[in-house]
Amino acid sequence: MEGKKEYNSFVIKVITDTFFVLLAWFTAYFLRFYIIPGGVGEPFELFAKLSLIALITMIYFLNRNKLYDSSNHTTWLEEIQLVFYSSLQSFLALTVILYFFFDVKVSRVSIALYFVLATIFLILGRILVKNILSSVRMNHRIEKTVLLVGHAEALKQYVDTVEQTPNCGLKILGQADGKHNALAGYPQFEGELMEVIHEMNPDTVVIGYPPDSHQKEQEVVAKCYDLLQTVFVIPNLPFSYIGSKIIEYQEVPIVYLNHSNISYFQKLGKRIFDFFVSLISISVISPLLLLLAFLVKITSPGPVFYKQRRVTEHGKEFTMLKFRSMACSSQQDESEPSWTVPNDFRVTKLGKYMRKTSLDELPQLFNVLAGDMSLIGPRPERPELVGKFIDEIPGYQLRHKVKAGLSGWAQVNGWRGNTSLLRRIEFDLYYIKNWSFMLDIKIIILTFIKGFVNKNAY
Repeated sequence: MEGKKEYNSFVIKVITDTFFVLLAWFTAYFLRFYIIPGGVGEPFELFAKLSLIALITMIYFLNRNKLYDSSNHTTWLEEIQLVFYSSLQSFLALTVILYFFFDVKVSRVSIALYFVLATIFLILGRILVKNILSSVRMNHRIEKTVLLVGHAEALKQYVDTVEQTPNCGLKILGQADGKHNALAGYPQFEGELMEVIHEMNPDTVVIGYPPDSHQKEQEVVAKCYDLLQTVFVIPNLPFSYIGSKIIEYQEVPIVYLNHSNISYFQKLGKRIFDFFVSLISISVISPLLLLLAFLVKITSPGPVFYKQRRVTEHGKEFTMLKFRSMACSSQQDESEPSWTVPNDFRVTKLGKYMRKTSLDELPQLFNVLAGDMSLIGPRPERPELVGKFIDEIPGYQLRHKVKAGLSGWAQVNGWRGNTSLLRRIEFDLYYIKNWSFMLDIKIIILTFIKGFVNKNAY
């Protein structure tokens, strides 16, 4: 039964993707040769034949990025991101194929149009399919039944998640061997486990036992090895702040604790984005930077920039730049680091305004350009405070799984300056665990809306 449901979902996605890929291909042809001026008509028969290659390469990369895998539980933002990657990979592969294996030169404009249209159409198609399937699941027309086995506390967390997402398409039949921690509101099944599974015939069996029942869990898992149903085991893992990942190394299962789910390809894309945006930003606001540098110089004796050692990705130290906002004669002793307090006597009149509006942070665009920082990420801290907080705050070191940022999820939510450090770390870890390009764009927008001026910036 479960296999049929997965097959139906697979077929729906493939058919939808096929339709939108072909629609994008022929729309690109029509726009290039019948709408855009200067297009010299190429044989339609050629484009019709090449459509098969375009379709095969796209479906290949969509499948390669596990967009047809029913076990790949991604958010719609993650799915959009994967669709974009698949479309880009397909575009590059198609370009290489057409260049090396075809004597007839195909219009580059039409191929570029196809890439843009295919990306947009596939994303719209995926959202459409996701909404249709969610609606169908909400009406209980497509459901996967689940049998819970065991009495771990994690089973309750699993049930809570299912109850909070009614469109997930899961229906919990009940719980077997739950006498030590029975879940309220669900039938309790007694008797031999295999008889219960045979009688209830669930699509999925979810097993979860507490650490002190390890032997019992092993016995249950051994019984379920030969089941045709999907079997999930909720492992007994230490608390993981930014997520875990299970892989197989030479057939040996290994668990990555606190695994940052950001691929090298995504990091490369983020770096390219940081480089060009910071370069353009510096060019655009260069008059403002020169004006602030001039004002700092004439209003207070001392250098224009304040340089300070900070910590970024992998614990690497770098020199962070800021416009100097304090009088040099009262510069704080670096051996006793602390945050600025309200009405701090060290802050100059201009510095007070710059700190309140975050203008003193603008030189960090050069740090982003150099690659020491990112536009978005956890705010960097001084090495002395990092060493102190690592011992005091669980999970603090995990902030350094990614590059420090000019702005961040914690900052746009009001956790900056003299606010709760624990809450700030909580938001930083949420950002790392849930990172996506769309989240970065959202933070950039929120930074412009409410991130520059802050009552907690002294």
